Amino acid sequence: MSRSGECSGELVARANGDGIVHLWAVLDLSIRLAEVLFASGAGAEEATTTMSIVAESYGVGGTTADVTHTMLTLTWTDPDTHESVSRRRIIRERGLDYARLASAAALITRISDRKIGIEAARRRLSVILSGPPQVPRLLRRAGWSLIGAGAAVLFGGGWLVAAVAFGASFVLEAISTGLGFRRVPVFYQSVLGGVIGPVAAALVHYIDPDASSSLVVVATIVVLLAGVTTFGAVQDTLTGFYVTGLARMTEAVVITVGIAAGIIGTSLLLARVGVPLVISVSEARSSHGPTVTIVAAIVIVVGFALAAQLPWRALGAVVVLGAATEFFYLLSIAAGAGTVWGSALTAVVIGALASLSARLTRTPPLPTVVTSLVPLLPGFVLFNGLMQVADGSVTGLLGMFTAAAVAGALAAGAILGQFLIDLAVSPVRGQRRVTGPLLALPARFSRKRSQRRDSEAPH
Repeated sequence: MSRSGECSGELVARANGDGIVHLWAVLDLSIRLAEVLFASGAGAEEATTTMSIVAESYGVGGTTADVTHTMLTLTWTDPDTHESVSRRRIIRERGLDYARLASAAALITRISDRKIGIEAARRRLSVILSGPPQVPRLLRRAGWSLIGAGAAVLFGGGWLVAAVAFGASFVLEAISTGLGFRRVPVFYQSVLGGVIGPVAAALVHYIDPDASSSLVVVATIVVLLAGVTTFGAVQDTLTGFYVTGLARMTEAVVITVGIAAGIIGTSLLLARVGVPLVISVSEARSSHGPTVTIVAAIVIVVGFALAAQLPWRALGAVVVLGAATEFFYLLSIAAGAGTVWGSALTAVVIGALASLSARLTRTPPLPTVVTSLVPLLPGFVLFNGLMQVADGSVTGLLGMFTAAAVAGALAAGAILGQFLIDLAVSPVRGQRRVTGPLLALPARFSRKRSQRRDSEAPH
């Protein structure tokens, strides 16, 4: 009999006493831990793996885990009576709290190592969920502002443009947070984000007509794009969770459409009053030397680390990786790789380095790799495409497809880099490996799961 069968038999044997209470507690803990990871951007494979690992660690084998974009389901079936007990959790809120994700991952590790009991684990999870945030709200808002200011400099803006981008991003984040508390759909939040950028650009144009005011719009787009929707969509697609991946891609499209509506509508209105927003592709990453662009990339990474509440122990690592991201990207462009392939090659390198650094900082790879790659988000390409579409040019659609290709290349490249390190550091020989890299959990879980599947397979 397999290990799962033995666990199920033990549970059935004591079901007339405390067994059913234990079963409920295990299912509840398993699905709530998976919810923390999934709501923070982890992939569907990681959510299902978490539920299986936690349940089996407490003697509940033979569970079935299922994930959609908005719901987690965990079911245990009695092998004798075939009656089922299920738990479901609706994903009502999503957000970037990498400190909470790292704490949940550490708890999962302790559970897997049999170092904590079920009741102690449930109390620890309650502390994780109810504890104060690692970074105060005002400092997180300042982090989003740093992303905007750094992006403005990265794309060629001066001090005036950076200062206005800082203020516009601060206002945008404050308004978006207020709308989120009031359950305003993300589409309308994106529309508002698209409105604020052109208004801030008009302010720059009024102060200094010679400044590249439209770069403020690019900076605010980067703030809106600095999430993990596309990353999670690509990861779910590559690991076989096509429905969840498609749902996340749909969410990314909704956000992009909202941004486009806000930018194009406001830009047309501003053009009516004599404040046109025109930007050329040649301005991107060409006004400053490599040193300034690398420093700007570091500012973006630090800002995102604050906004996403990256664990403090990983801050130094992402600063180094952020500088490496811009350096390798510039090197790839200089070698003639192009925007898409340059982004993909850079993401592979950074994904591998982030995986190694995650082992040193005791942080899941996902927060490290996403934070490090934020400077390469295609805000400029997306803006240029939107503006061309506003002018009635079909060429703008090509720009928008290019932006989507860059975002996909970043995610796929980073996952490939993690996958290569996972194979090199934790090789699986003579076994069936059917899962991709687990970015929100230690890599050893992927190996253990493969071994378990092979031990349960008929010989």
